[in-house]
Amino acid sequence: MRALLAVVGAIGILGLARGQDAAQPLVLLIATWAYLLWSAVLMVKTLGGWRRASSPVWPWVDAAVLLYLSQPLSSPLAPLFGAATVLPVVAVALLGGARHGVALAVVSAATMLVLTGWHRNVGELPPWSLGIPFLLLALGPAAALLVQPSRELRQRVQLLERFNERSDPRQGLPHHVDVLLGLLAARLSLSLAVLSMHGPEPRIFLWRPGVGAQPIEGADLQVWRDRLGALSAECDYLSQGEQVAAAVTAFDSVQASQRPVAEPARHAMMALGPHALALPLQSYGQPLGHLCLARTQLDFDRDDLPWLQGLMREVLPLLERSDLLEQLQRESAASERERIGRDLHDSAVQPYIGLKYGLEALARRAGPDNAVWPDIQRILKIANDELQILRDVVGGLRSGHDAAEPSAPLAALQRQTARFEALYGLKVHVFASQALHLRGAAAKAMLHMVNEALTNVRRHTSATTVTVLIDADLTHVVMRLRNDHGPGERLPQDFVPRSITERATQFRGSVSVSHEQDFTEVAVRLPLLGAIG
Repeated sequence: MRALLAVVGAIGILGLARGQDAAQPLVLLIATWAYLLWSAVLMVKTLGGWRRASSPVWPWVDAAVLLYLSQPLSSPLAPLFGAATVLPVVAVALLGGARHGVALAVVSAATMLVLTGWHRNVGELPPWSLGIPFLLLALGPAAALLVQPSRELRQRVQLLERFNERSDPRQGLPHHVDVLLGLLAARLSLSLAVLSMHGPEPRIFLWRPGVGAQPIEGADLQVWRDRLGALSAECDYLSQGEQVAAAVTAFDSVQASQRPVAEPARHAMMALGPHALALPLQSYGQPLGHLCLARTQLDFDRDDLPWLQGLMREVLPLLERSDLLEQLQRESAASERERIGRDLHDSAVQPYIGLKYGLEALARRAGPDNAVWPDIQRILKIANDELQILRDVVGGLRSGHDAAEPSAPLAALQRQTARFEALYGLKVHVFASQALHLRGAAAKAMLHMVNEALTNVRRHTSATTVTVLIDADLTHVVMRLRNDHGPGERLPQDFVPRSITERATQFRGSVSVSHEQDFTEVAVRLPLLGAIG
């Protein structure tokens, strides 16, 4: 479009250079050259990916310049510049919609009529001069309406490009659903979006502003299953009107004809809201799920349905690949855990059983009257506890589940510190929020970091007390481990706990060490979204 305007401007320069009036052509030449230079700069920036180059403001600037160059209408070049005003009308219709195109056409035609003063000297102007604005008034709206399909295609291509920029099948289905629904929400001003997928593991995702897309779980999952199950896999649905008197319409997605709406489907659409649509998703002719969108004010139009259908046809293959790859990763991980469980059963559990039998034999030889009897019993209890934990881990691995993920991280931490205290006599105090529930991987990492910190305190200090504080702020889970300084102990030199730092880095966290007069503190900060379950 801008190249065509440049051609028109070049023709204008050639024509104006041959003008008889020296003053007026000079002014027009300067304006035309300036406009050509501006158009060239804007075209280069557009090709360079400048987002503001697609603003609807620039076609209005183009139209204003062409209107100026077309004056007076008695000029030989006026028809060329006047007719060229249709190009900005088409451009603004592509960028902003048919309403913007019609508005620019009407404003341009009215401006031409006012500048000519047709109501005062209509008899002095050639008939074709008055025909230019009327021709623009006729062709402008028609051109704006004709380019509407091209605008919709352009918007769909742009959305797909932004989606593909942020997509990677290795990131899993939830990530791609969140990106897709977020882009649709920005494009359609959504207040709610629901996407269901019938893949290897059927899931339903709910998107809300400020929250993003999250898989629906618990009691809500059955509610949404019932709602989506009431919608036909062969019909598109529209809910239009007010909350009390909203009308639900169903369209056959194959024959493009209206169909009666069943009462369960009507209730399901009303649950979405008065301004909602539901679109069935299909892959190779098989039902794959539903896409449901809702907003608070403006009704969806029937023309929105084919636009969304075309978009989802392009997006669904990537969503299916992500879902399949995620399922394969889970199956591969489960198979690997089974193999590791079998190996651990043969290589780790059996030696622990032998240790247990040896301690029991030693206890029988010592007898209850022996001075070491209580110590042997305490060590035997620790060995039995560790053997049971190892059996649980191995049993979970052999069944394909990660039994090492503690369901109660605080209780596991307290058991761990109690064992450490019993073995080494180091007093450990644990203070943590009861409501804090860490993800399994983060909980295991926390237990390892606490164990590493306690071992470092025992090996490298003369501390007698360690305090573990765990809490969460608005952005992070914070774990602080403080050990007191023993009598006569100097302030330790700065150090970096390498093992703890490596584990924190896996969760994009950080570790800091500080020294006070009475204690040394190791603080571990884990991002909230990566650690909280």
